[in-house]
Amino acid sequence: MVSDSKLKNKSHLCVGIDILPELIPNSIKKKKKPLQYFVELVINSTSDFAGAYKFNLAFFEALGSAGYKILESTLKKCPNQIEKIGDAKRGDIDSTSKYYAKSIFEHFGFDSVTLNPLLGYDSMLPFFSYKGKTNYVLALTSNRGAGDFQKLKLENGKILSNHILKKVKSWNLIHQNLGIVFGATQKAEFHNLDQSIKKIKILIPGIGAQGGDLEFVLKHLKKNKLESFLINSSRGILYSGIADNMSKTINENARKLKQLIDNIYYD
Repeated sequence: MVSDSKLKNKSHLCVGIDILPELIPNSIKKKKKPLQYFVELVINSTSDFAGAYKFNLAFFEALGSAGYKILESTLKKCPNQIEKIGDAKRGDIDSTSKYYAKSIFEHFGFDSVTLNPLLGYDSMLPFFSYKGKTNYVLALTSNRGAGDFQKLKLENGKILSNHILKKVKSWNLIHQNLGIVFGATQKAEFHNLDQSIKKIKILIPGIGAQGGDLEFVLKHLKKNKLESFLINSSRGILYSGIADNMSKTINENARKLKQLIDNIYYD
């Protein structure tokens, strides 16, 4: 885990590494190793502004062994003081999770991981057992289908997401290395993010293409004095307004978003 106090750039910006070949310019597709070139270009172009990189493992896994090689190579080249998140959303029985955790934290060397909590505490314990790592538990996601389960009302009138938050707070008292994923699109539920989770890091996807309101999110966090958070952006940085000079455009996209986050939150 990269502590907040040591984060490079003192940045709340998380750059999501999503490989979408159909959006990558032809000029890069002509390179000898186009996808590896692209991912490394993103890292090099944003390292002055990023507080974290979130690697969506699905995009690498879809490429087979070549994707794993790209991931391994890129992780070795990432600046040490920028948090590297393995966006895997793992969730399985404990004996299997033990090996998922070993893959994420030992083989790839990620600083943190995203976890699906629906199989319960024992399914995540192998991840929690790694000291110095952060485990972002899915509390309320940004997708439209989040309401199918995460917003189901329980007997006490609360929704399942509230129960997950309660459990995360309890588990964090023991392990002190938990975080949550909370979608920026879930405006109506942001009131649940208050001082009771001040020691829990918040990873917030859903800004940009998914329609999350950045200003609303940041003003809520500021009002509740929640300082440990990351705002994730993938397509808005990697593919927005891409021109001939892709490196310069990506750099500028990252710079502008970091500046916007800082201007709103620290205003």
